[in-house]
Amino acid sequence: MTASRWRLMVATLVLVLAFLAAATATVAVSRAPSEPHVTDRDTEAAQPTYGPSSVSIALGDSAASIGRRLEAAGAIGSHTRFELLASLLGWESRLEPGEYTFEAGLTTFEILRRIQSGETSPLRVVIPEGLRLEQVTERLAQSNVVNAGAFRAALATVSDAVVAGSLASNRPPGASLEGYLFPSAYSFPLDGSEEDVIRLMLSRFDESLSQQLVARIEASGRSLHEVLTIASIIEREVIEDSERALVSAVIWNRLDAGMLLQMDSTVQYAVGTEGDWWKRHLTAADLGVESPYNTYRSAGLPPTPIASPGLASIEAAASPANVPYLFFFAKGDGTHAFAVTFEEHQANVERFRGASR
Repeated sequence: MTASRWRLMVATLVLVLAFLAAATATVAVSRAPSEPHVTDRDTEAAQPTYGPSSVSIALGDSAASIGRRLEAAGAIGSHTRFELLASLLGWESRLEPGEYTFEAGLTTFEILRRIQSGETSPLRVVIPEGLRLEQVTERLAQSNVVNAGAFRAALATVSDAVVAGSLASNRPPGASLEGYLFPSAYSFPLDGSEEDVIRLMLSRFDESLSQQLVARIEASGRSLHEVLTIASIIEREVIEDSERALVSAVIWNRLDAGMLLQMDSTVQYAVGTEGDWWKRHLTAADLGVESPYNTYRSAGLPPTPIASPGLASIEAAASPANVPYLFFFAKGDGTHAFAVTFEEHQANVERFRGASR
C-alpha cells in the first residue's frame, strides 16, 4: 500500500470516528434530565432487524450500487455505511458476483465479508470425490441443506422436469442419479427445495465437463453413463493420480477381452450398509454375493456408477493409457503393481499380499 493511500485511509477513519463521537455527544447533551430511563430491552426492541434477503450481484457492480441494492432488499440499514466500509477495507473492486442469500441478524461487515469472499449462502458444503448417494445425502443433511428423508424420496422419484436439459437426462431408463451429483464445494440457497439441490448439483456436473471432454466420450464408443461408471470405479480404486489412466486401461482392456472386471470396489458397493458403506475387508461370501454390482460374478459394467467421480477420474475414463495391462494389485502403500499376464499378476499377489492387508 502506498503512503498516500495509507494516509487517506487513516484520515477517513479519523473523520468517521470524529463524526460518531460528535453524534454521541450531541445525543448526550440534548437528553433532558427528566427523560425516563431506557432499559436494555427497550434499546434492543428499537433496533431494526435486517434479513432474510436475496440479492443478485453482477460482475463489475460498484460498492455503491451493491449497497443500495442491499438496503432496498432489507439486508442492511445503510448503503452509505456499506460503501464506506468497503472503501476503508480496500474491497471496492473485490466484490464477487453471484446470487446471494442472507439470513436475518447479520451485520454490515458480515455481509460485506461474504460478498468479498464469494460466499453466496451460509449453507456451504463440500462434497468430496468418491461418495455414494447415501453418503452425499448424509453430508447434505448434516449441514442442514436438506431433510434426509425428503432428499432420498426426491432422488428415488426424480422427475423429468428436474433433470431436463442436463446430461443426466440421457442416462438409461430407471437408472438412479448415482455418479451424477458432482463432487464440489457448494453454496446452497436458504429457501431451496430438495429438487433445487439436485438441479444445482446436476448443473455443476454439466458445467465441469468441457466440450472437448464430452466429444472424447462420444468418440470412445461408449455412452456417457458407461464412461461415468468406469470413472466411479477408478475413483474408488485409485489413490495415486498417476495411476488413474492405468486403472482405466485395465478396465477397458478387460471389457474388450470379455473378461469379468473383478473390481473390489463394486463388491463394496453391493454389500455396503449404513455406517460401513465401503467394507474394507471383503470375505469369500462377499465376493460371491448375488448382485449386478458384483463384477466377480456379473459380466460387463455395473448398471450405474458406484460413487460420484471427480473430474480427474472422468478424464482418465475417457482417455485410458495405451498399455496392455489386464491386472493390478495393491502394494500397500497407496499404489498398485500392474501386470499383463495372469502369471505376472500371481507373482505380484505373492509379493504384496501381506503389505496390502
